Amino acid sequence: MATMVGLLTTGGCVQEGVLVQVPATLMQYQHKPTEARLLALAHSYAEAINSNLQQQAPCPGQYADYGVALARLGCLSTANVMFNNEKFFFPNSTLYVDVLKATLTPSYKDDNRIDTSMIDLLTLDTITVRLTPEEEALRRQQEEDPAYKQMMKERAKAERDRQKQLNREKKTLEEKARREERKAQQEALKARREAEKAARKAEKQQESKDQTETETENRQ
Repeated sequence: MATMVGLLTTGGCVQEGVLVQVPATLMQYQHKPTEARLLALAHSYAEAINSNLQQQAPCPGQYADYGVALARLGCLSTANVMFNNEKFFFPNSTLYVDVLKATLTPSYKDDNRIDTSMIDLLTLDTITVRLTPEEEALRRQQEEDPAYKQMMKERAKAERDRQKQLNREKKTLEEKARREERKAQQEALKARREAEKAARKAEKQQESKDQTETETENRQ
């Protein structure tokens, strides 16, 4: 019951006045909860999370929902990270998410790791699920369909290209951060040297002033 609560209560959100509807894959899973449909649901949540991250507008509940789906698929470590992401972005969800963690990922209860980067959808394709006879027949039929093969090939290529682009952007940002850090260090070093130079100059001026005053006093 607790796992289904996670899937049923946070399936939509409001952003900029637009209601994000519960995905059709959720309704399909509720109608007939098979592992294959649960995996499809996980795909839907991951795609929605990535889309919102690109817009820098995470949606309340999506990380929790994705975490529940992953936990039910046996991916407990990643599910825990998604639960922590939910709490990171939406602290008000902490009490609710802690219940999910205690129920679905109890061995990770004190593990607070987060990962707010884009989700690699190709990793979901490595999850093995049990298929019903109807789903197995459909899978075989699809695998023999040239159009389906081409679609899956293009999807995989698009995801790989997206990951490459993300890696390039990450590398660019890291290089920029390193340049800015080096610049800040150089500026700090320059400022320290100038301060030391000014201090030495002031000290010499004071010494010269003291010497002049001493000579004046001696002459008197």
